[in-house]
Amino acid sequence: MAALPSGAAEPRRQSSGAEESARLSALRGYCVLDTGREARFDDLTCLASSICETPVSLVSLVDRERLFFKSAHGMDVRELPYPDFFCGHAIRQRDVFVVPDAAQDPRFANHPLVADSPRVRFYAGAPLITPQDYVLGTLCVVDFVPRQLNPKQLESLRILARQVMCQLELNLQAMRDPLTELYNRRQLEEGLHREVLRARRIGAPVGVMAIDVDHFKRVNDSLGHEAGDIALRGIAEELALCVREEDIACRAGGEEFVIILPGTGEAALRSRAEAVRSTIERARIPAGDGTLKLTVSIGLASFPAYGDSGPAVLRAADVALYKAKAAGRNRVVICTPSGAHDSSSAKAA
Repeated sequence: MAALPSGAAEPRRQSSGAEESARLSALRGYCVLDTGREARFDDLTCLASSICETPVSLVSLVDRERLFFKSAHGMDVRELPYPDFFCGHAIRQRDVFVVPDAAQDPRFANHPLVADSPRVRFYAGAPLITPQDYVLGTLCVVDFVPRQLNPKQLESLRILARQVMCQLELNLQAMRDPLTELYNRRQLEEGLHREVLRARRIGAPVGVMAIDVDHFKRVNDSLGHEAGDIALRGIAEELALCVREEDIACRAGGEEFVIILPGTGEAALRSRAEAVRSTIERARIPAGDGTLKLTVSIGLASFPAYGDSGPAVLRAADVALYKAKAAGRNRVVICTPSGAHDSSSAKAA
């Protein structure tokens, strides 16, 4: 785990579009946005508030157009639509970002949270830095009177920020399939539930691909399970090349994979699935001392057309997958709301 720098440092320069895209991708990779409160994060904000003697402490994650609070001690808030507020500045620093009196700071004096209720005056935020050096957000403390932190309080805030990052790393490890390094079954279910809730809120679709490697049992039977594991890692690497930063690629179990595609309607879902199918068909998948030519069958469904919940949409995609395999494999089949299905052209395996 990379240590957070403890000394003062020059401010980070403004991120370029590519750098910000990579940072947002890293943030989404932790799958912590729009999740519920957890005691281990709440304990850290409680400690930060106690040590720094402030009424409020937050684990604040800087998303594209909002701040999402994984933990909020002393304030009942889940998110704010102002990413370029205190935390937006803090993530461009390498050390604790301190605003002694926001009302006297021209960058923040006219902000609604400073000029109006709750009239924030003091802020100090320690950046949450990943091992790859992306800043996800801050552990910050807030007060409603001007003030400063002493050196021991500043150092404690840095230490607690590192502990927040350790908890996020533990989360990430628990979400990954150890063989393929894709997300595991638990994260598949939680991630789909979270994306459906978000889609319901904003009125957007969520696409689901259920993917099965055709005739994979033959690989294990003829080459052995070690070669089969190598082949599954190769399939996972190919799938990872086919996804966007907002997609969630998972190993559902065995030779079965699922990709969750937020904001993807039927036409785009079909096109993306055909691209995945053809990518795998063209690839040479390593196995044993050589390579294999493998194919996949893909079933498609989406929210809300094919189900009103994550499990319902996943079941619909599984039904379509079984139809794709029954129809000859190496093809894409999409369910319809009526329960019928429509098959996308592909060569039979």
